[in-house]
Order: sequence, then structure tokens, then C-alpha cells
Amino acid sequence: MVKSQQGQAREADVHPALDLEVFRQMADMSNDGFYLCDEHGRFLYVNDSSTSSIGYTRDELLTMCVSDIAPISPDRLSRVRGQSPAWTHRTLRNGEPPQERHLVPIEISVAHLEIDGADYMFGVVRDISERKQLEASRKSFTQRMLRTLEAERQRIARELHDDVGQSVATVGVLLHALEQTPGSVAEEVRPALAQTHASIRQITESVARIVRDYHPAELLGLGLEDTLRSHVVQFTQRHHLALELATTSTAGLLDHEQELHLYRIAQEALTNIARHAHARRVVVRLKRQHGELVLTVRDDGIGFTPETSRASGGLGLVTMQERAELMHATLTLESAARHGTEVRIAIPVDAVRAAATAVLVSATPVARDARRPRRPRPTAA
Repeated sequence: MVKSQQGQAREADVHPALDLEVFRQMADMSNDGFYLCDEHGRFLYVNDSSTSSIGYTRDELLTMCVSDIAPISPDRLSRVRGQSPAWTHRTLRNGEPPQERHLVPIEISVAHLEIDGADYMFGVVRDISERKQLEASRKSFTQRMLRTLEAERQRIARELHDDVGQSVATVGVLLHALEQTPGSVAEEVRPALAQTHASIRQITESVARIVRDYHPAELLGLGLEDTLRSHVVQFTQRHHLALELATTSTAGLLDHEQELHLYRIAQEALTNIARHAHARRVVVRLKRQHGELVLTVRDDGIGFTPETSRASGGLGLVTMQERAELMHATLTLESAARHGTEVRIAIPVDAVRAAATAVLVSATPVARDARRPRRPRPTAA
């Protein structure tokens, strides 16, 4: 307490002129632009960074208003914090901005000051061009990385289908031919031969599933809704999970790249459920809501905490977030220990597009005959 009182006493001893000069020096040394204006938006003080970034001299700026260099449109006023009504009015009734101007992305923080009954605005302007360039570079890199990943998945799927799948099928045909040749197989060997046929069928189904997971060719032929439904039903059957599934048509709402991103997010969410959740029930919903297409994947598993996810070093959630950003979508994840997890992604869509009809399927667990008839799937390339 004594030190605090001594510090306050020393601070009170600082001459006001010295205090003001220290502030001016600190402000002029800053890379950010500082300004002070009255309730009408007239500049009363600007620092050196303000003059260098805008191109006006200090004397010129002190004869101008905020609206002279940065007119604010009505739709952006709600995003400017701390401005007074008089400043707003002055800004709006100023003339149109010049037709040719160099636009620089900036971040503005504004504080309202009231001194002796007069209103003032103190603002800090920060040039965020470098930040925006870094964000654009990161987004471009992420997009290229995901496209490369999809191309690699497509290549692996093609090789699995053309090489492994065809080779396994050839072995099956040869064994069948051997089995049909009279006297070629002893009776005591036939049970082992039948078991080999069953193993080959299992391998063929596994290869086909891996090919579909790596390269969902159905997206082009059947669209997102049918492809997602098929994948979800097969997933829950394979892992013996109860399922509640509700979807809506997405025809004309998304382009192919967006459909692929959304499908991959659902796929990753389901994979996480199989690996970590210890769930018994899964809910998947795809619906139109308030001008958005919303996908929700929820389970009743053990849940997790963000700290646990980061400690595991997995890239699944990171990739989901990156895909959401590329679609300008909002990804939210809610989870709590022993209360399950919900992944929700909302994608803005054109409000004039026709609303789709929801289809609901519910089973506990899903029986194989609960699926709707499917059109023939295109063969994976």
C-alpha cells in the first residue's frame, strides 16, 4: 500500500505539459494512427503515422473532418463503435467519395470521451494489409492442400479399384473355375475352398468401401443427399449404432466443391464417433434453416474437451474448420464429458432457391431393408 501511494504521489508530480509531451512522443513513435476529433468529426490531433499512411500533412488534416477522407456508408455505421450522433450525421451528409481511390484494409477502435460537457472521439487506426495478405495466403495454401489431398485420394481409389479389386476378383473367378472342374478338388478340401470364397467376398467388399470413402463418385451421379444418406446408413450398420437420419434435397444449393467439403466434414465427424465416442446412437440432420443449409452430426458418447483434442495431435477437427472457412460457413462443436458431442455446420445459401422436402428415417438399430431404393451407382474411376 505504501509503494502504491508513493507511486501515485510521483505520478501526481508530473507536470501536465510533460505528461502531454510524453503522450505525443509515444503516439508519434507508434505504427498505428492516432486521432482525436470533436463531436462534428473535425480533427483536433493526429500523430505522424496518420499523416504518413493517408498522404496528407498534419496541417492539412487539422483542417479536415473524418468524413473528408473516409465517408461511411449507412450499412457500415452499425459496425463503428463509440461514435456520437452528431459525428454520424456529419459523416452521412458529406459528399460522395472520390471515384478513384486506393483502398487499404484497416482496423479502427474508437473511444468516446466527454470532457467539460463536450464530446470527443479518440481513435486508433491500424493497417491490417499484411494480416489480410497472410490470411489470403493461408486460405490459398489450404485450398491447394485440400485439392491435392482429394487428387491423391482419387488416385489411390483408382489404383485400389483397378489393381487390387480386379486382382482379387480374378482370383475369385479362377477358384470358381477350379471348383467347377470335375475331379480337380478333393472333397475334403471343399470346405476350405468355400471359406476362401467367403474371404474373397469380404476383401472385395472392403476394397469397394475404401474406394467409396476415398473417392465418393456418387456425389456427381446421385448428389449430396443420397450419397450422404447411403454413407451414414452403411456406417451405422457397420458399427452397430442406432440412427436417426433426416435430410433435405440440396439440388442447386451448392457447387460440387462445397458438396465435397460438406460430405468430408460429415465423414470426419462420423469417423471420430467410431474411433473415440463409444456411442450407441447417432443423429444426422441436413436441413434448410433461416437461409442456411445446416448439417448436424450428434452422438451420445463420452464426449471430449478441446484440451484433450489438441493433446491427441489429430488433424481432423483442424481440417473440418479449414473446409468450413473455404465455404464461408460457420462450424460449431459442442461436447462435454459423458454427454456426447455435436458438430454443426451452417452454410449460407441463396434465399430465393426452392425449399426442399425433408425425408425422415428412424430406426433402432437401422435394418438393412430400411434404406430407400437406390439408383445404380457409377463405378469409381
